[in-house]
Amino acid sequence: MTAGRGASPPASRVHGRRRWRAVALLLPVAAWMWLAFMLVHELGHVAGAWATGGRLVCVNVFPGQLSSTLVRPNPRPGVVLWSGLLCGWIAPAAARLATRTTGRPRRVLDCWAAFCLLAGGGYLAGGGSERLTDTGQLVAAGWPLPLLVAIGATVASLGYSWSRRAWPRLLTDLGRQPPTRRDVAAAWLLLAAWVAGQWALAAWLAEQGPAA
Repeated sequence: MTAGRGASPPASRVHGRRRWRAVALLLPVAAWMWLAFMLVHELGHVAGAWATGGRLVCVNVFPGQLSSTLVRPNPRPGVVLWSGLLCGWIAPAAARLATRTTGRPRRVLDCWAAFCLLAGGGYLAGGGSERLTDTGQLVAAGWPLPLLVAIGATVASLGYSWSRRAWPRLLTDLGRQPPTRRDVAAAWLLLAAWVAGQWALAAWLAEQGPAA
């Protein structure tokens, strides 16, 4: 029996559309989480350098590029290094706990804060083999590698535990209230606005080097 011209589409097709819209929404969300994580981490280094009298030689937070901060002279390298790590861990969690927003934006912040702990802790725990990573530079400054690995693993485990609660809540919300085309378009527009704003900030920070 064939459906009439005005009949509703099959349930499988409806579920398929909802699933693809959820994916289309999560893509810009995931991209924003990564960009925001890298930016907050690097801004922590910048704040540490300014607070200790260090001179910024190069700051790169351009979207899509490997972020980095070069400070020379650097009177307190340990403070500068830990400022980036701690800012990358604490600032997202503080933003999540302090926010008054509700619904899906709050769940996204929840996932972002958990991701920052997981990624930032994993970065510290696994970066000892590279000299130019924060871990490698902390080791060069006298910090024992086993201690750094233990700290990073602890932070990453906290992020993993948080992620196991936060991500299912977000996915459940997407299942109960599937995103509309307008929601997807808004997510991509917000990502574009973030990229533009971060690019402008990166250009300004790049001017704070020796030529400034």
